[in-house]
Amino acid sequence: MALTKVTHAVLENRYTAKATSTATGNQNLDASAATTFMLTGNVATATLTIQNMKLGQVIDIVLSGTLSSAVITLATNFSHSTISKVGSTDLDQSKTNVIQVVCVDDTSTASEPAILLYSINTYEADTTP
Repeated sequence: MALTKVTHAVLENRYTAKATSTATGNQNLDASAATTFMLTGNVATATLTIQNMKLGQVIDIVLSGTLSSAVITLATNFSHSTISKVGSTDLDQSKTNVIQVVCVDDTSTASEPAILLYSINTYEADTTP
């Protein structure tokens, strides 16, 4: 039986693509279309609705636009879901932030809701961990 290689080139966009948005306000982030979402606009008060997540999938939401008055709320398009924060870091409106979201259950029933976990941190260029 011949082995078939799985390469980056054959993976779906949910694992390989980047989406960029300069929009303001509420946004839909389609996890079937990208793994990284670069939000560079004036984010302001916005609900970021994460759509089409799959079990084990991780997405990055990079907030590098104007955040001086940003208030972010995360939502999903699952019919039943729970979103929980990992850690205690909150959005820092003075810096670039990255929100990493992982789907640990995509079942989405009333008795067993989909579960997404997220963490948020600032980042900056630094080669000395």
